[in-house]
Amino acid sequence: MHPSVTFLNFDHTYTWQRNLLRFPHEWIDMYDIKGTNLYCDDQAIREIESRLTRRYTRGITFIGSGNYHYVSYVLLKQFHELFTLVLFDHHTDMNEQTLFPLLSCGSWVSYAQKHVPTLKHVVIIGSASSQSSSHVTIFPKSDLIYAPTAIMRAIPTKHVYISIDKDVLRKQDAQTNWDQGTMALHTLVTYIGHLFQSKHVLGVDICGEDVSFCAKNEKANEAIIRACFKHMPVSSAS
Repeated sequence: MHPSVTFLNFDHTYTWQRNLLRFPHEWIDMYDIKGTNLYCDDQAIREIESRLTRRYTRGITFIGSGNYHYVSYVLLKQFHELFTLVLFDHHTDMNEQTLFPLLSCGSWVSYAQKHVPTLKHVVIIGSASSQSSSHVTIFPKSDLIYAPTAIMRAIPTKHVYISIDKDVLRKQDAQTNWDQGTMALHTLVTYIGHLFQSKHVLGVDICGEDVSFCAKNEKANEAIIRACFKHMPVSSAS
C-alpha cells in the first residue's frame, strides 16, 4: 500500500478542501458519468472501473458523498488475498436490492459478499444495527467501549481493507448528508492505528462528504490521512 491519496471527483466536494491537496495525490474526474448517484447501473460501473485502472498507486481513496460508497465494491475486487472488510459506518450497507437489483450505496456490502470471492469476513464498527452473523461481526455504536483488541480478535484474516463512512462520527467531528453515529474522531483514529499495527492493510477508502460542511470534514479527512500515513512505509509500493 503506497502512501498517496486518490481523489475521485463525483460531486466536486474535494474542490473545496484545498488543504487535502497538499498530500501526494492524484485526481480522477467521475462527475460526467451518468447513472451514479445512490445507485450505479452496469454501464456506469464499467466506466468507473476503467477510470480506476489509470491510477498509478494504491493507497487511500476518497470517494465523496456517502451516495457513492458503492465504489468500495469496485476497489475490493482488485485483491487476490483472502481479506476482511473493516467498515466504519453508521449503516451496515447490507440492504438487499430485490426489486431493482442494482449496486447501491445501501447494498454494496451484500453485493461484495456475493461477488468478491476473496472477501472472507466483514467487521462493521459503529453501526446502529447489532445483528451479527457467521460472516458479519458488528460492533454497534451502543458498545463503543469495546477495546481495539476485541475488534482485532474478530478479524480472521491477516489482510484487511478499511472503508470509512464519516457518518459513523458524531456531528462535532464531521457532518454528512445521512443520519450519523456517535463515534469521536480520536476513537476512529485510534482504531485505524491498531489495524495498521496488527494487520496488513490492503487499502483504505473514505466517504461521507457534504458540500455545506467542507471545513469540518476537511479536518476529519486530514486526521484520517495522517493516521494512515503514520503507519505506511514511504518506500512501499503496489
